[in-house]
Amino acid sequence: MIKFKIRNEFLIFAVVGLILLALIAAGIEGVPALLPMIRLLLGLAFVLFMPGYALQAALFPRREDLDGPERLALAFSLSIAVAPPLALLLDQLPWGITLWPIFIGEALVTGLFSGVAWWRRRRLPLEERLTTGINLDLRGWWAAQDRTNRILYSVLAGALVLALVSAIAILVGPAPGDFFTEFYVLGSEGLAENYPRETAVGDPVTVTAGITNREGTAITYRIEIQVEGALLSEIGPVALDHGQTWEQDVVYALPEAGDDQVVDFFLYREGDVEPYRSLRLWINVLAAKD
Repeated sequence: MIKFKIRNEFLIFAVVGLILLALIAAGIEGVPALLPMIRLLLGLAFVLFMPGYALQAALFPRREDLDGPERLALAFSLSIAVAPPLALLLDQLPWGITLWPIFIGEALVTGLFSGVAWWRRRRLPLEERLTTGINLDLRGWWAAQDRTNRILYSVLAGALVLALVSAIAILVGPAPGDFFTEFYVLGSEGLAENYPRETAVGDPVTVTAGITNREGTAITYRIEIQVEGALLSEIGPVALDHGQTWEQDVVYALPEAGDDQVVDFFLYREGDVEPYRSLRLWINVLAAKD
């Protein structure tokens, strides 16, 4: 039989809050894939369970006030009820509804309710105080099941284990996107918009090209700029280690007039014959002025 009691669950809340604080401060860039999932799970508990549990513990400090399922349901319900007023309050503050204000707000609410619950609980006789515990007799429960239920629970347990192993493999294993190269072209404001849409024959056109190596190893690249299959310009070689980014203005000129001419940007890795990545822009080219 598994049996244990928790006399002060609010200490666990404090530990969860500190772990979540550390994970939020660390961010998600460059950390193992499992940590963002842990942060998500702790964040859900921090917002959807802990405030409501602390509030119901403050309202009903005696053990006989509510049973376990009632307290659990009330914890989730009150947590959801606390969220809108807190969001309205944060929206009126200068910082708005962003990550850190939400964390601090939820922490203050949970801490306040936990303090009141602990104070009210301490004023009660020891035998009347609420204590959280688990009594689980797996062997007795299994012996009470018939053959059909045992088969059903075994299948469900196997499916849960398979799902858990798959989830861990997905979280721990590298994401497919980690082994690709980012290739982009930016407009005049350094954004993926406001590209040059009109020029004259022979006039220089300037855009910003960028490469980020996420291949897991050092790669040498080159860029070809072509119009209607004709080479306009070539950039490179560009040698990048894993995680490095190269960004530079590139200039080309169109040799012939015409509307909606297609300008292709081809990215090659060292040794490749076919383009590894490609981008395309359209531009109207006016006849050169005399």
